[in-house]
Amino acid sequence: MKTSANIFLSACIAVAVVLVSPIKNLAQDIQSDVSGFYANFNLHYGQWSTSSDFLQGIRDYDPNGWGLQLSTGYGFNQRMEVFLQLSYSDYNMSGDWNSYNHTQVGAGFRYNFGATLSKIRPFLDVQLNAAYMNVDRIFYEHAAIGLRVEGELEMSGISLVGGGGFRYFFQPWFAATLHARFHYGGDYELEFEGFPMQFEQEQDVTVFDVGIGITWYFGKRF
Repeated sequence: MKTSANIFLSACIAVAVVLVSPIKNLAQDIQSDVSGFYANFNLHYGQWSTSSDFLQGIRDYDPNGWGLQLSTGYGFNQRMEVFLQLSYSDYNMSGDWNSYNHTQVGAGFRYNFGATLSKIRPFLDVQLNAAYMNVDRIFYEHAAIGLRVEGELEMSGISLVGGGGFRYFFQPWFAATLHARFHYGGDYELEFEGFPMQFEQEQDVTVFDVGIGITWYFGKRF
């Protein structure tokens, strides 16, 4: 009887091992998972430009800048996700300005490529932002009074952002990110020392930047 019981017990253990092994192997094969809630932090470097004659003088003096992005989002599956993002860029590279920055807050949609068996997951995204730009101080030739005045320039508008890049997963829940973005903001509203400025020409702002960062997916352990 003991021999039969030992044989039965050994058979049960063998069956259990066979049943559990595929599950364990499946978990070990997962290299990336872009579903669920996540947080992302990026550092970026970029350049802005404009077709506006008025803004061109400011842009030519200091066109390049660095900045950061903070975002959080949710992946519905291995393809589609939505996110909220705060982006800040500082263009005061020369140090000659009191302030010279561009802030954007918005929401977007991202489409991911690849599958969970791959460590590299490319993506494309699109985003709509409320944008604000501050330049202090500028010198302005006031046509109405014929004087050269100085003060703070504030700009605000809506920007559309398109981008793409990829994530490299060190763990299924932790990845490095490379992200390139193109921003277009058409016809910003301008104020000089709190007074609206009117131009016949469109006061547009375009930005191209490239960022690197990290992404952490919450609750992921394989």
